[in-house]
Amino acid sequence: MASSLVDGEEHLLGKKLEEAVTIRGDFLLDEGIGEWRPVVLELEDEEEVEDEELAEQTTVQNFRVSWQNRFSPRYSFHDTTTVCSMRYTEGPIPGYAFCHDALQIFSLKVKEAKDGLDWPLHVYGLVATRDSVDQRRNLLFKRTRDNCQILTPEDSCLLLTGPSRAVVVIDPVTFEVELKVRGTTKAEDKVLILKVFMHHTVYPYTKNTRMIRRCLSSKHGELEFTCAALVRTVEATMESIQGSWSDHLRGVVFCRTASVEGGDIVLLDSRDGRMPINCDGAVELSRRVVSVELRGELSVVVVAQANESSDIVSRDKVVFTPDKAGRSSGVLNLGFCKVKATVCWSLLATLRQMLSGNP
Repeated sequence: MASSLVDGEEHLLGKKLEEAVTIRGDFLLDEGIGEWRPVVLELEDEEEVEDEELAEQTTVQNFRVSWQNRFSPRYSFHDTTTVCSMRYTEGPIPGYAFCHDALQIFSLKVKEAKDGLDWPLHVYGLVATRDSVDQRRNLLFKRTRDNCQILTPEDSCLLLTGPSRAVVVIDPVTFEVELKVRGTTKAEDKVLILKVFMHHTVYPYTKNTRMIRRCLSSKHGELEFTCAALVRTVEATMESIQGSWSDHLRGVVFCRTASVEGGDIVLLDSRDGRMPINCDGAVELSRRVVSVELRGELSVVVVAQANESSDIVSRDKVVFTPDKAGRSSGVLNLGFCKVKATVCWSLLATLRQMLSGNP
């Protein structure tokens, strides 16, 4: 069985399969509200690939060929985005920087293990997006085989570390999911999810944005994406969370946008460990970048919990009004300490616009 494209490994298919499968033009997506569609390939001789894993590998391989035909040698397929957040927080704002529609990723959850896979699952691999800002990978999750995340039925959400910048919806957004479950030896590793698909949204201009849930099913598992499409957004980067923290308490930091009911964006969950505090006294967040409507609001919540029981000891929140640039700060009072949260605001632009040289 050919291996999947994880951590730069080459993905090889047999000569017969390479001859049998070809891409017909660009990848297309059926239009509709909140529709998700897998990339569809045409078989030249209309023969079906019996092995589900091999069929998934074929889709990924052909997406890679299509991408390389369009963007190589300018970019490498495995490159990650070089467009950073906070691009226009300070300094002059160019005329091409605007509020853009964006995709807010809330969670990725393994809902089911199938075909002989047993919990707990030792998961590694990557999940990434590619959008019109920059066709290189914007990583949501990435772990190597020697740094797996252990998932249980009670705690099966991937610990996201991205996106590193806003996921902008101008053209359809491409998702790559390449997740494996580690076995006793590398030869015993199993493909959990191997998918390439696109997301395209016709936005409902209503007061409350609809939460989108989509399940990806494969031979060995099922993965649920939870996201929302937000209209006319700015990029919000959590610059810092600072304050004294008790060693015997774990912590959770999350934020919410006013338009999405029940949409918690977890920036940090220390779980059973101590809060990660750096030498400057700032909390080291797992995620820092979210999208928020310019006419909306962003709530940042900090929760302190007991290590032994996970009972909530204290919690507080601060609400920010988005801006096109600059910084906003607020103080959360947890009783045993006060925490200062600072958010950086920025408008958005594509890499092509940034490289154009226009003011």
